[in-house]
Amino acid sequence: MKERCPIKLFCLFLLFFLLAGCATPGSSPKPYRVTSQGTVVYGEEYEFVLPPVGWNLFWPEGEEEAEEFAFGFIRRDPGPFPSQSVFAYDEEPFGFSTKFEEREKEFLKRFLWNANLRFEVLERKRVAVFGREGLEVLVEGKDPVKKEKAKAKVIFGKRGERIVAFYLTQWRPLDGTYDPSAFEVFDQFIKSFKFLKKSFYETL
Repeated sequence: MKERCPIKLFCLFLLFFLLAGCATPGSSPKPYRVTSQGTVVYGEEYEFVLPPVGWNLFWPEGEEEAEEFAFGFIRRDPGPFPSQSVFAYDEEPFGFSTKFEEREKEFLKRFLWNANLRFEVLERKRVAVFGREGLEVLVEGKDPVKKEKAKAKVIFGKRGERIVAFYLTQWRPLDGTYDPSAFEVFDQFIKSFKFLKKSFYETL
C-alpha cells in the first residue's frame, strides 16, 4: 500500500499544476480547490471531476459575466477559426418558467444572441439530471455570411424548484466536422457534478 502513495501524490501535484495553468488571468483569488480524492470543489458549493487535459477552467470576471454563467471549460480544437468547444454550468439560465419545455424556448431566444445564429432543434428528450427528471436539447445554428456553424447541447435540470442548466457549444467553420468526444466529456462532467450545500433559494 505504501508504494502507491508517491503515485497518488504525483497525480495530485499534476492536477494542481494543470489547474494553475488553466485559470483565467486576473488578480482575484482562485475560486476552487483540489480535494485529496482528486476532485475539484468550486466556490465551496459544487464538486466535480476535472475534464481531461486540454480543457481549461474559466470563471466570470465581473458582475456582467457572473449573470451569464457560474463557471465553465474551454478547449481549443484542431482546425481553422473558430474551432473550439466550450461548456458551462449556469445557475440562472435565460428565462423564468419552471417548466422545462417553456424554459427551453425562453433560453434559446437569447442563447448566443449576438452570434447571429438561427438554431434548429435536432433532438429533444427527457433525461435524468441529479437523480430527477430533466430535459436535453441538441441544436445547430449556421451563419452563411461568416461561414461559421455551431452545435450545442443544453441540459436542463432542477436544483430545488429552480431550473439550472449545463450547455456545450462546439464551433466550426461551415465546412468543418464536429468532434463527438467533446460531447462525451460534457456528459461525464455532468454525471460527476454534485452540490455541496443548498442554494440560497432553497434556504428561504
